[in-house]
Amino acid sequence: MATIQKLRWFSEDSWLATLASLLPLWLWSLATTLEGFPRPPISLEMVAIASFWLAIPVIIVLLWKWWLPPDVLLVSLIPFVLLFNFDEISTRYKTPFILLCALILSIGIVTAQRSGSVTVRWLLLLFVAVAVLVLSSNAAQNYWQMASDLGTFQFGCFPDAYGCPPIPGDATPWWILFFS
Repeated sequence: MATIQKLRWFSEDSWLATLASLLPLWLWSLATTLEGFPRPPISLEMVAIASFWLAIPVIIVLLWKWWLPPDVLLVSLIPFVLLFNFDEISTRYKTPFILLCALILSIGIVTAQRSGSVTVRWLLLLFVAVAVLVLSSNAAQNYWQMASDLGTFQFGCFPDAYGCPPIPGDATPWWILFFS
């Protein structure tokens, strides 16, 4: 048992362990933001693929160190659910939407891990997961409404896609679509 104790770098209650448990969420969020049209500012498909696959050994190490609770791992999968909400949305909007969702999830995860009660922890994680899903759905609906109002969404042609009309520069900013 003493050997196992020596293998642990820090207690699972440490801030380092809490912050390390966010790594899979951010790696998968990065992987999901680097897909789409127009090409993201950093068009590195290899970065997206690497961040996706890097998350798997990171998860294995974090689970082995007891730094990643299973409930946090489950919440870390939400960026993949967000892909369904933000499918075919321009990366000018999708990227900040996903990164803001990851930030909200991160705040919820840190708050949940720092709470003393298991019940409070699960309720916080459930609340933040539902809140992010509702906010992302609302943002996607607002985006498509804006695209329709601007006349940039045409049958079979998505805004900013190759050969389709772009979203004008004076379109509604992403933060207004996300929070309205």
